[in-house]
Amino acid sequence: MKIDLHIHTTGFSFCGKLSAAQIVDFYKQAGYDAIVITNHFNSISKQWFLEHGGTDYHKSYFDTIRQAAELGEKCGLSVLGAFELRFDESENDYLAYGMTEEQCIDHEKIFSMTAAEFGTFARDNDILFYQAHPFRNRMTVVPPEHLFGIEVLNTHPRHDSRNDIALAWAEKYNLHKIAGSDCHQIQDVGTSAIFTDYPVKNMSDLVHVLKNDLYTFSENRKI
Repeated sequence: MKIDLHIHTTGFSFCGKLSAAQIVDFYKQAGYDAIVITNHFNSISKQWFLEHGGTDYHKSYFDTIRQAAELGEKCGLSVLGAFELRFDESENDYLAYGMTEEQCIDHEKIFSMTAAEFGTFARDNDILFYQAHPFRNRMTVVPPEHLFGIEVLNTHPRHDSRNDIALAWAEKYNLHKIAGSDCHQIQDVGTSAIFTDYPVKNMSDLVHVLKNDLYTFSENRKI
């Protein structure tokens, strides 16, 4: 299976330029088997959402994923939902896979955590917690013991994520390594993927694959 782990849509990621329907269509055309929508989930995103007429931030976040999953089911693309978190303590971004709708219903509490506190919460609840693009400008590297892993291949073309440094850091501290396109615009579609022989149909499947490193990854600018 070919999977993109890091994708943004309009509505919740204020920097996202593609609707969920467009994302599903483009990724199906690009030959993917599954995608993970990781919209921004933080206090800044919530404020933007409310200022633009949104109501019930928590429910709407998951409704967007459910709607995308329904569209994906019609065309044979598995659509899963996860999170790009940012805690109020810094400008760092993190990816979390396996956190349920119920576990983050008190999202204000999540937003006010430190990375260390969320790392403990993640370990206690079988959530995989990665720092996204940790060596991009304005990022602060987090002590490895708080993380499950880091994103070592981020192909966002409008940022320098210093992927070579991230890979060396992950190997030095034995952190699990993931890749993702960080897709926001049409030119970002399909620029990165993980590949697995394990069938990924839901988040439990994905967590199993990631937790046990049952995948490879690559950058593909030709897709």
